[in-house]
Amino acid sequence: MSHGLRQLAELRGSLAAPMRADELVPPPRFAAKTFASFIVDPAVAGQAEAVAAVRAFAQARRPWWRRRWLPFGRATKAGLYLDGGFGVGKTHLLAASYAEAAGTRRYLSFSDAISLVVLKGASPAAELIAAELVCIDEFELDDPANTRLADLLLVELVARGCRIVTTSNTVPGELGVGRVFVDQFRDQLARIADTFADVHVPGRDWRRRELREVDRDPPRWAADAAVAADAVSVDAAALHRLLGDVPVVNLRRLALRLPTLAILDLAPFTDQLAALRFVHLVDRLYDAGCALTVRCASPLAGLFPEEHCQQAFAKKYRRCLSRLIEMCS
Repeated sequence: MSHGLRQLAELRGSLAAPMRADELVPPPRFAAKTFASFIVDPAVAGQAEAVAAVRAFAQARRPWWRRRWLPFGRATKAGLYLDGGFGVGKTHLLAASYAEAAGTRRYLSFSDAISLVVLKGASPAAELIAAELVCIDEFELDDPANTRLADLLLVELVARGCRIVTTSNTVPGELGVGRVFVDQFRDQLARIADTFADVHVPGRDWRRRELREVDRDPPRWAADAAVAADAVSVDAAALHRLLGDVPVVNLRRLALRLPTLAILDLAPFTDQLAALRFVHLVDRLYDAGCALTVRCASPLAGLFPEEHCQQAFAKKYRRCLSRLIEMCS
């Protein structure tokens, strides 16, 4: 066992322990984000209006016994759904909502939420997550299982009087579109969409704008990439095996313990399950502000098979590539 993997294995006990409500807070990358620190691009029509709408929702409060809140003098939904492309600042606005809202708050990713429902059941998971404002990042319905679980969880949260803000790369009315199961779950899809009022956040992917050479892989993504002396270095195959034993919701704990990580001998994925586990890890490493180095002989664009990037989980893979660009830059 490599030194790096031994370090990770020693964390196994803490990684397996049940999640606590006080851990459901914005991760380090977004912990200090505010509406004031969001830089509105004057060249992007509608961006300032979107930011103002999110801020108004975050500042509004409603008694737990009311099912509608009235921030603009008219009845609206209990949830606010921020849709937009990759890297336009949706998660910044989500974290700013958490920072500016009064009362109890929870912050977690959609994959965290679904993982908690799988581990605990819908009602106990909702009891853990419930707060006056619940912030859920990266909402996406990929398959029948998470569609059903998301529906159950949202029903439980709304019944508890929670206001919900969520981000997604898909507009509410298109959730599930293109999936083979969509006709079997139209009622659940409609109920989920009806929970939210939609705010489109326009903009450009700032991660790609930060690269001076758009067509070039980032400097810490290469077959011979230099590894920092303080990095935890882990062979990719061993890391994949470890990920198979860690609940998705507990990957945030793993990421917080890896300020600098080097993944060695990473190869393009052929197995979808292994690829999705890696995507979940990258999401949490990104949130934690991890400095990442990846030794991989393949270009970044070839990490996931083209056929996978055209199927149900396509947006997860594209988000992962966008984040890897930044993390390895």
